[in-house]
Amino acid sequence: MRFQALLALVALVVAPVAASNNFNVPFSLRYVPGFFKQGTPSIDVPDANPEHLGLLDDATWKDVDVYIKGRAARGVDVKLLLLLRHGEGIHNIAEAKYTDAKLTSLGMEQAEKAAQRIYEELKRGLKIEEVVVSPLERTLHTAMIAYQKHEEIPKRSMEWPRETIGVCTCDLRGTISSKAEHYKTIDSSEIWNDADPWWTPDHRETEAHINDRARMFLNRVFYGHETTHIGVVSHSGMITAAMRVVGHRRYSVATAKSSRSSSKTPSSMLSLHSLGQRRYVVGIKQQN
Repeated sequence: MRFQALLALVALVVAPVAASNNFNVPFSLRYVPGFFKQGTPSIDVPDANPEHLGLLDDATWKDVDVYIKGRAARGVDVKLLLLLRHGEGIHNIAEAKYTDAKLTSLGMEQAEKAAQRIYEELKRGLKIEEVVVSPLERTLHTAMIAYQKHEEIPKRSMEWPRETIGVCTCDLRGTISSKAEHYKTIDSSEIWNDADPWWTPDHRETEAHINDRARMFLNRVFYGHETTHIGVVSHSGMITAAMRVVGHRRYSVATAKSSRSSSKTPSSMLSLHSLGQRRYVVGIKQQN
């Protein structure tokens, strides 16, 4: 599996809408187009990792910030999410016989390229106030590499943005205590169980299940975090589900690369809006 760079933005502007009875999880965030090519219906779906993470040709990061601040002044919260998929893992090139799969040398190289793309966009005005990471080895390692030039940005891990859960041993999380030594700068206080409480060998999450988990994750980030510009390092399954549940058009994500080919990290931006509670979220980038 190729890693689709969250850095390659998936722009989501989220606005609250009335919750639907079709959802098992209360959800009121929706994608709002207008900033990124990945989510603009009038534009052909771009390849992975478009220039400037997919910002429209007449848009800038300042425009995104002005929009977020303008909506906030009117009582509407808007957030920008930069979704990044992890780099290639050993499970991507071999049978699924590894637990909590690690990055390959290519995966680390992909994460380095993603780091450069993030660095370049931060210089152009992109803001990232915190990074939320899946607690699997390949995402933790990707996050450390991708944001290595920005140690001042706090990082925290959460269970919710994990890959599709069950059956595949590569998605069985190792203990949090075993990761603490290697990832000292990533706060894991929101994870209550040292061992993996969710993975089972005989049941794989269905699309409906991961959709519910994506809604739960977006709700937690949207309503539980005060920051408005958030980087997310996750997986293709979760990133795809997140785009799906907010109404973003189909956009394929590759492994953590910063270029446009299958070996590069794709970019997509998600704009989410919450109509009912008058909340907005702008999702920026995603990688698996």
